[in-house]
Amino acid sequence: MKKAVVFLALFAAALAGMPMAAQAQDAGVAKLTYGPDRWIDLHLLFQMQYTNTYTWDTKVETDSDAVWSSNFAPKRMRMIFNGQVAPNVTFFVDTDIVNNVDISNIAQSERHFAFLQDAYINYKVADELQIAAGMILLPFMHHNRQSAASLLGVNYNITAVNIPEATIWRDYGVEFRGLLANKMIDYRIGLFDGIERSAGTLADDSDNINNNGLPRVTGRVQINLKDAEEGFFYSGNYLGKKTILSFGAGVDYMKDARIVDGNQEDYLAWTVDLIVDYPVSPDMVVAFQAGYVNVKNRPGTTLSLFGIPGLTMPEKEYGYFAQAGLLLNSTWQPVIKFASWKYQEAAGNDDVTVSYLTFGLNYFINGHNANIKLEYQMPFGEVVSGTDLDEYPNQRVVTIQAQIFI
Repeated sequence: MKKAVVFLALFAAALAGMPMAAQAQDAGVAKLTYGPDRWIDLHLLFQMQYTNTYTWDTKVETDSDAVWSSNFAPKRMRMIFNGQVAPNVTFFVDTDIVNNVDISNIAQSERHFAFLQDAYINYKVADELQIAAGMILLPFMHHNRQSAASLLGVNYNITAVNIPEATIWRDYGVEFRGLLANKMIDYRIGLFDGIERSAGTLADDSDNINNNGLPRVTGRVQINLKDAEEGFFYSGNYLGKKTILSFGAGVDYMKDARIVDGNQEDYLAWTVDLIVDYPVSPDMVVAFQAGYVNVKNRPGTTLSLFGIPGLTMPEKEYGYFAQAGLLLNSTWQPVIKFASWKYQEAAGNDDVTVSYLTFGLNYFINGHNANIKLEYQMPFGEVVSGTDLDEYPNQRVVTIQAQIFI
């Protein structure tokens, strides 16, 4: 953490020593300019959370071993750089920290270290075609492409697919996107690294993944019946600044991405979603979003499901979510969310279903720049099913989050 602060200070000092001028832009944001078509912006997203969690060891909530635990920890702290270096050539880079909720057994040097989150160069040919290359937030579904600074609730829903898990919905590659038919059609499609063949293996090894080294293909098409979403990142909560009525579909595909019973199998995930962000009056905005995701042959061998370690990777998964909020007087916004995910045909385990119902209240001090959010998340029905999983934790979680974004 100290290294990140020192880096930021040195970076700011370096900027101060360069020939530049602070120029007020139309939106009121100061940009550091270095000449025609050359500028850089520096932003900060900081979300501090307090969580209080009630955990019981079995499905019986009255278990005498049930405990409450609380924790203060930053959820996100991102230093964000974006800028322009030539006409139609822009870039975006941000860092984040690893949020170690329980740091009692982690060495001081490894606590909250910074890492690269997003990094891409974007070339705009026209509104109809833009090309980005770098570490890219995958263009799969609206929900996973949303900015963390403008979520409807405290966090993303569980149905946003995270494949491979270590990349947090991101992958290195190139993406083509644009707006067609008077901005009614929003398309985003890319070629990415995906899962690569193990080093030192032969191309004809039948027990290895992606022998031909083919790229991962991820794409999305969205139909806009009202306003378009021109930015690289979507928003999950426009606060009345746009009128959104859209629906879309996405696909994520990798050839020979997993070995199942000794055979190479393709990975395929697809999704459909609906997005509504509609001002019904000057003092009231309705925000609604729903999505369905279907996954077959997620790469890997095991996964961790809400604290359940070593669950055998299922061959099929599917889930859905719905969330709604009502913004009143640009200040208060009650929120309700429901999400459910089912893992089926997992070797050695019965089907597993996870469902959560969440109630929230957002207080906007200054829109997404300064706000406080309160959420209460509870299991809906049985958190897990299957005799192998009866003894794993169930939880109710209360979260309070303070956010600044500038």
